[in-house]
Amino acid sequence: MARRNRYFLIFFAFALMLVSFEALAGPHVLRAGREKDVLALFAPFSLGSSVEGGWRLWSVSIEAKQIVVGLRESNGREERFTLVHPEDAPDVPDHSQSFALVRSSSRNPSSDKAVGVLFETVDKHDTGGFWEAPVQDQRKTSEPTGVAARTPTGPKAGIAISKFAIDGILGIGLIWTLGILLAARLLKEAPRWMRVALPAIVLLGIVVRLEFAPPALLGAWPWSRVWPNVRAVFEGPGLAALSTKYGQTFYLTDVMGWTNFAYAAAMPLVLFSHATYLLRDPRAGIAASFVLAFLPQHIRFSRCEDAFVPSLVLTSLAFALIHAWLRDPSKIVRALVLVAMPFVLYPGYLLRPLNMLFVGVYVAAITLLHPETAPMKRRIVGLVVAGGVGIAALPSFVSTNEAALGNAAADLGWLGRTLTVMFTPHLFVLTDLNVTPLVLPVLALIGGVFAWRRGEKRLVIFLCGWLMLFITAHAFVVEPAMQPRYHMHLVVPFLLLGAAGVPQLWQKARAGLAAACLVLLTAPFLHRHWIRDLHYSEMQEYAFVRQARDIVPDGCTVIEYVGTDHRAMELRFARIGESVASGGPHRRYDVVPAFAPGIAGETKQSVDEVLQKRPACLYVYEGLACSTDPAGDACAALRRKIPGPVVTQVEIPIELYDRRMAASAPRTGTLVPLTLRRIEVMPGREALRGLE
Repeated sequence: MARRNRYFLIFFAFALMLVSFEALAGPHVLRAGREKDVLALFAPFSLGSSVEGGWRLWSVSIEAKQIVVGLRESNGREERFTLVHPEDAPDVPDHSQSFALVRSSSRNPSSDKAVGVLFETVDKHDTGGFWEAPVQDQRKTSEPTGVAARTPTGPKAGIAISKFAIDGILGIGLIWTLGILLAARLLKEAPRWMRVALPAIVLLGIVVRLEFAPPALLGAWPWSRVWPNVRAVFEGPGLAALSTKYGQTFYLTDVMGWTNFAYAAAMPLVLFSHATYLLRDPRAGIAASFVLAFLPQHIRFSRCEDAFVPSLVLTSLAFALIHAWLRDPSKIVRALVLVAMPFVLYPGYLLRPLNMLFVGVYVAAITLLHPETAPMKRRIVGLVVAGGVGIAALPSFVSTNEAALGNAAADLGWLGRTLTVMFTPHLFVLTDLNVTPLVLPVLALIGGVFAWRRGEKRLVIFLCGWLMLFITAHAFVVEPAMQPRYHMHLVVPFLLLGAAGVPQLWQKARAGLAAACLVLLTAPFLHRHWIRDLHYSEMQEYAFVRQARDIVPDGCTVIEYVGTDHRAMELRFARIGESVASGGPHRRYDVVPAFAPGIAGETKQSVDEVLQKRPACLYVYEGLACSTDPAGDACAALRRKIPGPVVTQVEIPIELYDRRMAASAPRTGTLVPLTLRRIEVMPGREALRGLE
């Protein structure tokens, strides 16, 4: 026993001591500020020009370590080739002074002539000076390559944020490490099949999420909000080091999804420890972990930008640490989890606005649950830590959510919506069979009854109270399309209620339990259409803008209509172009907002300045705001005064996910266009007169 505790101490201490990444040596990178020179390499060909054999020069994407050139035929078929540093491709036959030509592995013979013509043009104009010397043992701190987007400032705008004490990638690693160590401790005397089952469940959960979870924006304010856990990854030294070492560009929208996925993949592991400590039976922990791995609601949000999934991980991990402190027989383990608790509690409290309610939930768990198994001194210490960290987080919580708190306190009528939500199936996710398999509410009911009958009344009251607390709190905002997102807060107590009955079902109705497991195994497939449902207008716009990023070259200017109110900070191309490249922040586009009447004139002047400069690469994006904003007809004026050919366009039916825009939006089902235009001939200063 002493040796096992010593190993636990070593690994736990190692996990807590990892606090930084070493800067790694970097490759050749393209110099900043030479976007126009890169485009000049292809003269006399410009974007859209016919090159050879029906192929047109379609895109020039300038990345940190390479230039990706796209060709397109009139039938829509595309071909790409890449220009890299000669030292990165010494064996290819085609070289200019600065570049080596790397053709596509699936090269198209019909495009070879066009590629050859373009590279001959590059070779002719290439006078060198495009590459920085390799960066050795330093992290780039200069201005990012490209031009900073002209985005309005505000609490949710941009990526200029305060630094966190720990790198986000490292933080995720620590969460996984804590989860593994706690699970290993709980399984060390469990039957062998459990030690096999838990890793299998975690791996299956990962596979299911990779297969079914849609990479999409599913939260509120997705174009302006960046959650703290994502910020810690995006601005951390780990991602910067990876971008330098491998020459990769990490886009913020992709970082959001993969950060969320890393948390989602850890949740079955973390929930096992939480459930096992709370219910005092590893079979219950295995059951809760299994259900979570195949839960459609959790799967849907596993690769989006929202913070509900990380919130579940941090709060469940905090519960596991609290229960370990109260009840683990090892003094070493108790000391270590006590040290770790504040580092999990604090970010958990602040990750989402309603998470401050967990102060009360933690206090209730410490004082009410199984008091006979936890000495009074430990419970007092637990209360001091959980409550003290909550008090420390309170000023930040109030300052961040002052307006929402004021609105909630000013009119308490929203409390009456609680019962409406509970008895309206499509508003109450736990009884919405489109979202939740029927077997789960049945298991929760059985689990609650069994726990009550065996004398664990405090446990049932605690879990039901936890559920009611968040059902009531989320009645403040009732959005039918967003209820599955808001009700993510209900997942853990709901699954714990079901898991509470597993030990007795294991003894009395093992066949029924096996049947329930088979039903849950099929749940991701049976609910796949709901899990992958991205028919809402905002999600379709994200898909359109994400595709447009591959079309609009790095360094281009994009004029984007953004409306008249707070949505003016939600510039699509500014967000889609934010990245980490070559060890530092990079903005792919110079994004200029085109406002409707009533917006400050100095912002409109910035658009005039762009028109006067006549940039070599200019696009105009007319997005969803043109159809949903009260002054959306300004887009028509913009189109008349700054004409240009359509590069890509889709028509989407109006069905809004976020009803903040519903007041001025067309009727549901109305087809509206999303349009990206390329401006070839720039008009003069009078261009925006139609917007005034």
